Amino acid sequence: MENVIKIVLKDVMKFVMILMIVTEGYAAGEYRPLGGRAAGLSGLSVALADQWSAANNQAGNAFNEGIFCGAYFENRFMVSELSCKALVVSACLRPGSFSLTCLHFGSGIYSELKTGIGYARKFGKRFSAGIQLVYYRFMIADGYGSKNAINCEGGLIFKPAKQIVVAFHCINPVPVKLITATGETLPVLYQLGLSYSFTKEILVSAEIEKGPEGKACARIGGEWRFAGILSARAGIATAPFRLSIGAGIVLKRFSVDFASEYNQVLGFSPAVSLQFLFKK
Repeated sequence: MENVIKIVLKDVMKFVMILMIVTEGYAAGEYRPLGGRAAGLSGLSVALADQWSAANNQAGNAFNEGIFCGAYFENRFMVSELSCKALVVSACLRPGSFSLTCLHFGSGIYSELKTGIGYARKFGKRFSAGIQLVYYRFMIADGYGSKNAINCEGGLIFKPAKQIVVAFHCINPVPVKLITATGETLPVLYQLGLSYSFTKEILVSAEIEKGPEGKACARIGGEWRFAGILSARAGIATAPFRLSIGAGIVLKRFSVDFASEYNQVLGFSPAVSLQFLFKK
């Protein structure tokens, strides 16, 4: 009886994952912005030069200082089989910044592993560029095996004024095939972003994301920092439409960011990230 229940539960979870994939237009190797800050802004990350730039837009990591370590967890739609766990380590030295990122998505039924080694450097005070070499591993249970792939991603950041950031990011620019029979490749994405800081406490950002196929995704959000150590965030994204809110607190070298995104069909996706700056 127990074996029958396990088999039924396993089939149910497979159905749930298929439903998520169909509803969200999910593809293997889908890009996921990392960090609680980005999650609280509905995925806004391209024009935000922060400690998670090593994963979100490598060019932004060139503006950081010190040695940083961050851990991220997202429970998409409150389904453990769709959870995302990530770790980022970066050393911002002279003349450039080095980084290591590792992301795991899924469960025993289907899972993805993405590992990247990146480098970013400033060219003057207003311009920076970064690149990351990425290794993917896709695993499917029940004897389907695994698939490995290598690609890259990189970005540019330009600061025409102190309060303005213009950014570009490209993910998987090389057409690497995953399934020869169907011609499916790693999803290629191009992102263009803009952020504007009204003051040191108030920031607004927007970006658009588009691949060779499918609809473009637009995001807009804002962040308010107050009391010296607290932050409040909110964002909106399209394709599909979703809302997000988030909050953060900074305690000297340690910081925590909380967020939750809401999809009107599938519900909430809570997320949290922990960051620690070892040396500045």
